[in-house]
Amino acid sequence: MSGKSSFLILRRFRAGDEDLILKVYGEKGQLKILVPEALKVDRGLSGYVEPFNLIGAVCVQKGELLILKDITSAEFFSYLALRSYSRYVWMCQVVGFVERWFLHYDAELFGLALRYLTLDPTDHQTLLLKFKLDFLRFMGLYKEDIFKEEVRGFVRKLQGEEDFRKLQRLKLPEDLIKSVDDAIMLHLQSSL
Repeated sequence: MSGKSSFLILRRFRAGDEDLILKVYGEKGQLKILVPEALKVDRGLSGYVEPFNLIGAVCVQKGELLILKDITSAEFFSYLALRSYSRYVWMCQVVGFVERWFLHYDAELFGLALRYLTLDPTDHQTLLLKFKLDFLRFMGLYKEDIFKEEVRGFVRKLQGEEDFRKLQRLKLPEDLIKSVDDAIMLHLQSSL
């Protein structure tokens, strides 16, 4: 069985001297793909199979393993991470959340991940909270009562604001950020 699909590369692992295993999120959810001879210079795949890249690929399934045969398209989001260490850290946080909680594919979830991955925020903590709240809302898991009474007004404001520039101007206390993030993560752990 073979097919073409788009994948966001979450991680890559060495599998021997020349092969790689990619952990990806795409139209079939999260998968692992073997890329034979990916590290051979004459194959020319190294730049394509970097974390954060979005690739169109043709894969063949053998048992429970997908094997990459060809890359048909690529958007090199990995190069965004080279602009600054701060941007790299942001992209790692987004991909880490996707890897942990985006278990099944949905086109809107995929778009949400790409939208946040390509941002270059100055305030990571506030935008990461917004990303997590958007995920809760999309999954139908958003409940105001999971938050402490004193932070619900802030959460409503964060949830309703779509202008990322305005969100980054908020100067939020660490304890408020921690309270909201802890409530979100506890809710996700008990719900998914």
